Amino acid sequence: GTTLVEQIAASHPLVHGAGERDDLGRIAATLATEPDIGAPFPEGARALTGEAARDAAARYLARVAANAGDALRITDKMPTNFRFLGLAARLFPQARVIHIRRGAMDTCLSCYMQNFTGALDFSYDLAWLGHHYGLYDRLMRHWRKCLPIPMLELRYEDLVADLDAKAREVVDFLGLDWDARCLRFHETERTVLTASNLQVRQPLYSKSIGRWRNYEAGLGPLREALGDLAL
Repeated sequence: GTTLVEQIAASHPLVHGAGERDDLGRIAATLATEPDIGAPFPEGARALTGEAARDAAARYLARVAANAGDALRITDKMPTNFRFLGLAARLFPQARVIHIRRGAMDTCLSCYMQNFTGALDFSYDLAWLGHHYGLYDRLMRHWRKCLPIPMLELRYEDLVADLDAKAREVVDFLGLDWDARCLRFHETERTVLTASNLQVRQPLYSKSIGRWRNYEAGLGPLREALGDLAL
């Protein structure tokens, strides 16, 4: 759902969809080498203040805004950014977070059926995938309680059921006037490099909802690992 929501937002003439950026992760990874910090993430994020924070934010913005033109809003849809929302709030106190949720079984199945590499190797095993999802859910519950920047919770299933209302909610959350081009997201010409690049070129469809039921017989380890989250 992240690619879909970014495509909807980026169909607005004042929004630039920057795609999946690893810049926040890079900043977190280099905290230990920053002057006057000397501690790895997440401990080092507490010490990232003043000039060090401004410098880190400026480096991020220089990269992410390179192709943004005159856009008033820029989206960074890297799904693993959920780990760094506290850092993002420290660097960008005026930022806004759109948290796209989807049924846990469908989400995990979608990850399992992609040939991800590198740090996403948790997606190769159903039990570990369910465990990872549980950690993600726990951390997002923490951010919802303490994050000092606004967060919009958006369910993928609700978006599919009522595109007009939810697209308007997204645009309003971004502080922009409504533009009907957001409903014609599949007509927007922009580079999309994620696994959903073909889906966002089509009108909205609902066939992905409940897709996990087609494979239910083989998803026992995932359901067990998810526990109540699978309901």
